[in-house]
Amino acid sequence: MQGIVFYVLMTLMAFVYVGMDTHMQWSRRQVCTSSATTSEEAALANLSLIMADHTAVEKEHLRVSGQIEAAVAAARADAVAKLDASLKETVSVNVAASEPSPAPMDEATLLARMPPCAAQARTLDPTKRAKAFFIMYMGHSASTAVISEMGQHTDIFVDPRGPEPVDHHEYEANTTLALEYTRAFFDRGIKEGKIPGFKLRPTHVLRQPEAWRALVKEYDVRLIWNFRANTIKQASGEYRYRYLQDTSVIEGLRDGETLESKCANGGCAFKIANMDFFHTVLSDLLNNDNLITRAVAALQADGCVLSLPYEEYLYSRNNSMAQVYRFLGVPFEDHAPNRQKATADSLCDAVANVEDLCDAFYGCLRYRWMFDDWNNNCKCVGLRKDSRFGENNPYCSAPVKSRA
Repeated sequence: MQGIVFYVLMTLMAFVYVGMDTHMQWSRRQVCTSSATTSEEAALANLSLIMADHTAVEKEHLRVSGQIEAAVAAARADAVAKLDASLKETVSVNVAASEPSPAPMDEATLLARMPPCAAQARTLDPTKRAKAFFIMYMGHSASTAVISEMGQHTDIFVDPRGPEPVDHHEYEANTTLALEYTRAFFDRGIKEGKIPGFKLRPTHVLRQPEAWRALVKEYDVRLIWNFRANTIKQASGEYRYRYLQDTSVIEGLRDGETLESKCANGGCAFKIANMDFFHTVLSDLLNNDNLITRAVAALQADGCVLSLPYEEYLYSRNNSMAQVYRFLGVPFEDHAPNRQKATADSLCDAVANVEDLCDAFYGCLRYRWMFDDWNNNCKCVGLRKDSRFGENNPYCSAPVKSRA
């Protein structure tokens, strides 16, 4: 019996602690229990002490483990919060990031995006690159940001007077003069060994389509078709400019200004109080999109057209610019644009009464997808009026104007 007790004792001691410190503690307890009446009682006393120490050690281990786990959980939550803040900043602010962007898409994907006319895309043969280009646009589609990047490229020539020279000044109302200026501008850029180009609204093209078509053929002009797919967001920015007379929508943020600082001063969210006016703005923008489409078709560029949606540039700037440069036949260069977005990308952040906007337009099939913004976790949560669906909604059935 005595041998069994000591065997159990020694086995438990081996699991609890191995080392000189444990041995010394055990020896001291042997002395303390030397007055026990029998060796069995002494062994049981020692066993009780060892089990008590074991329990204490377990409790301490659990306490320390709990502290470690809590610290790890706190660090993880902090990292997730910082990452989330970083992603939100990237999406809502950085149409014009000053830091270099990640590398553009892989070569195979890039080549697959090229129109057939870009024969130099695979080899970047300088003898086959574009001679000139137009960016066909109608505003609020990041066209100024795009051409500000292009203007910094080694091989591209843009007008120092502005990104859309023939849409202003003495050329705005005189298409013949605009054509003369364009030829002189192209000749100057080509003489410098660069690819000249600028932004062009459809107005001049639709006034004299044959003359502009001849110019495109003469200079082998490649077209960059810039537009905005989400016209609800586009209209909210235009409403802010037209109805609220906020010019920052057109001008962008000032140097050193960020969207965060603008929001901190109460300059982020605005209210769309006049839905009829908003609908007029929306109809105008849809009509503008039709005009751009007509102008691109009228120029008959033999399929030498690269589409450049605003949304693609916003969320993947470098990929968009890589396509532009490869389309023109020049190497990729990463240059920060000089125009920064002045309105939050999310309607939930930009429009103070977004639920009213949903109530007015979400029932329209044409616009519904524009509200389901999963990228910004913003969507319409419900409609207050049953009459807002389909034919019962005047905002859905109103015809879009068509003007040249």
